[in-house]
Amino acid sequence: MDDIRNLLNEWPYDAARCVRKIVGSDGRERLQARTPMGIEQYELEGRPDGVRPHGCESALAYAEEQIDRRAAETGAPHSFELDEELAAELQHEGLIYYYRYLVCFQIGEYELVARDTARNLRMFDVLQAHCSDEGTVHSSTQYRPYLLRMNAAARSLLAVGRTEYGTAKRIIREALETIRELEPVPTDTFEYEKERSLAILRGMLRAIPKDKPLTAEDLLRRELHEAVAAENYERAAQIRDRLRGLAAGRGRRAGQA
Repeated sequence: MDDIRNLLNEWPYDAARCVRKIVGSDGRERLQARTPMGIEQYELEGRPDGVRPHGCESALAYAEEQIDRRAAETGAPHSFELDEELAAELQHEGLIYYYRYLVCFQIGEYELVARDTARNLRMFDVLQAHCSDEGTVHSSTQYRPYLLRMNAAARSLLAVGRTEYGTAKRIIREALETIRELEPVPTDTFEYEKERSLAILRGMLRAIPKDKPLTAEDLLRRELHEAVAAENYERAAQIRDRLRGLAAGRGRRAGQA
């Protein structure tokens, strides 16, 4: 096996510039992520690793085919049961999609984040409806609040980018309501992710500008919205300091008037 040190040296690790798009020899775009120990590569369509399990786009697509076939044969949509092997395959595959949408979030590819998070939410639904092992189901669905939050954050950021602030607020409010009303999963992780996701979404909601011509303050609030969504709290704190400075400036001018 060849040493890849020269390849790594050509792209030194820099946490601020660790994701890039490349065009492969087949002319298709791919994502590459530089980690401290190597380089990861992701397909932009289909499974991130390009594998086609069971001759399908993904293990989830295969499972959904089996569910639809059983429903057509029996007239009972929930009669199909995932075996242990396919359930584990779905969970592993979901992790691969998770890695991709995190990389996409870093570079502002919010449409891809929305697509992949919606896909993993669908995988949770399949596990919940067709896997009889509660431990397996809970080990995935305990992260539903996080996935709902990431999906809403991506769609809200797309709306903010189009200056559709009312739409962005509606998306966040709907996600807040959905997360509050989730059926509990009996794990500490679920409770943690629920409270954390609610707090982050409330912060995002406060950071969305109002529906009016953009001011310098609105532009800062848009940046704050993106920083909170990315959980870049150091950047968010810097932006809040700048917003406080603008507010203090307005107060001084009002006092002089």
